[in-house]
Amino acid sequence: MGAGIEERLDQVSADLPYELQSKMFDQLTAVGIAGAGLAVTLIGSLLREAPPIVWAPVVLFGFAALFAISGNNHLIDGLFRRRATLRRSKLYVGLSVGLIGLAIGSLSTAVFYDGKRAQDDSRQERGSAREGSE
Repeated sequence: MGAGIEERLDQVSADLPYELQSKMFDQLTAVGIAGAGLAVTLIGSLLREAPPIVWAPVVLFGFAALFAISGNNHLIDGLFRRRATLRRSKLYVGLSVGLIGLAIGSLSTAVFYDGKRAQDDSRQERGSAREGSE
C-alpha cells in the first residue's frame, strides 16, 4: 500500500464481516433470480425451438438463489443463537456460486447449439432452393 495508508484492523467493527456476508448472500440471490429471468426470456424468444433441456439453467439459477437465501437465513439464525456461522456460510456461498457458474455454462451452451442448429437449417434450406432451381 501507499506510504501513510495503514489498515486499522483494531478499529473495524466485529459486526462488519457478518454484514458483508449477508450482503454477499443478497447479491447472489439477485444474480440467481436475474439469471433465471434472463434464461426464461431467452427461452421465450431466441430458444423457442430448443429441446426441453434448455430449462436446466432456469432450475440451476433458481437453486442458486434458494441456497443464497438459505445461507442468509442460517447466518442470521446463527448470529441470534450465538453460534459459529463461517463454515456453513462458506458452504452456501460455494454452492450458490457453483450453481450460477453451471447455469451460465449451460445457458451459453444452449444458445451456441441453438445457433448452430439454426445455421444448419438455413444451409439445408439454401441447398434445397438450389436443387429446386436447377
